[in-house]
Amino acid sequence: MKRILSKDLKNHIGETILIKGYIHQKRIMGSINFILLRDKDGIVQIVVKDKKEISKIKDTMDESVIEVIGDCIKEDRSVNGVEIHNPKIKIISKVKSPLKIEINKPIINANIDTILDNRAIVLRSLQQRSIFKIQSTMANAYRDYCLSLGATEIFVPTIVGNATEGGSELFKIKYYDKAAYLAQSAQLYKQTMVAIYEKVFSIAHSYRAEKFGTSRHTSEFIQYEWEMGFIDSYKDIINFGINVIKYIKDKVEENNKEDLSILKKELPLLPSDIPVIKLSEALDLIFQERGIDHRGQGDLNPEDEKMICEISKDKYGSDLIVITHYPTSKRAFYTMPDPKNPEETLSFDFILRGEEIVSGSQRIHDYELLKEAIIKKGLDPNDFENFLEIFKFGMPEEGGLGMGLERLTQQFLSLQNIREATLFPRDVKRLTP
Repeated sequence: MKRILSKDLKNHIGETILIKGYIHQKRIMGSINFILLRDKDGIVQIVVKDKKEISKIKDTMDESVIEVIGDCIKEDRSVNGVEIHNPKIKIISKVKSPLKIEINKPIINANIDTILDNRAIVLRSLQQRSIFKIQSTMANAYRDYCLSLGATEIFVPTIVGNATEGGSELFKIKYYDKAAYLAQSAQLYKQTMVAIYEKVFSIAHSYRAEKFGTSRHTSEFIQYEWEMGFIDSYKDIINFGINVIKYIKDKVEENNKEDLSILKKELPLLPSDIPVIKLSEALDLIFQERGIDHRGQGDLNPEDEKMICEISKDKYGSDLIVITHYPTSKRAFYTMPDPKNPEETLSFDFILRGEEIVSGSQRIHDYELLKEAIIKKGLDPNDFENFLEIFKFGMPEEGGLGMGLERLTQQFLSLQNIREATLFPRDVKRLTP
């Protein structure tokens, strides 16, 4: 017989069917007993009355793998509208020892470290796997949207010969007989490829040697990367970012209703007009609305990000706000200064529900200006010789952004810790599992 998945059982009512999966939970009650079988798509309830079949499962622990042949019966009170009656059960694989964490409860009652130490098992829970089903939808939606704009997907190295952003947050590695680094972003490769394809994107691993295990940082993460040429201004990049986030939200709403229900989560408010304001204006708003004076500082600290999103939700009905014009001193060397005020840049961050999820800018496309910017940052132009070379041979006005896959998932689902949105996190303390 061909295996039927739980989501398709409603199409086989009145038939004898074969299902396979894991014992999610069982209730042994005497003459009538129940098994909740879990497969990749959901849960189905099996009613067991035959003594011989009851004996097979009586001492079989949760998460054991079974196959069942039985009658598919309509039952509106069951989770997916059907039950399996008169089952014949075969044990495929028995669990040898009790689970360290109960994963069949509505809430997993354990701290984040315990959850991560037992990650492979915990990911089987309905709640945990719903997070990553949603994340998969988000990644596919990002790719689909980029392709719809005629962009080309690229695949870039994560071992590089020099620092993309500069600074100390670098993983230095031994690469044969020389030093190399794990890439902080796909930035320099994206810009190179703009001269070939005009619009490019990637979903790429990035690395930062974060020294602290905060709830918002990991050492390895995945970036949605976007770069495009022949732009009119940095606003073209902002519009792309807003539109792709809205598209991602639409696809999650369309494809993950059950997962959102399991998680009891609501997606962020994204009105038709997303507020876009300068950093100086954001700091003014925080002062006016909250009485906290950080005017003149060159960035938003984590508390500022939370406050500006609260203000955005109150004033504009939006969980997302875009902050522009960060100081030149706070941005990477390739960021275009504002011609009207060279102390500011044509750059931006997207802040969603109190956390930065996107950073981007218009880029410097002139060779001499770019070389000068590298020197001003205290970097050596010789270390960027291959990158600088492309600007000698013609480069359009261009720009791009990077958006954290895990950070976006975290904020879409209002998760407390970014590690909840990371399959197997890597941070200052964790290298396993």
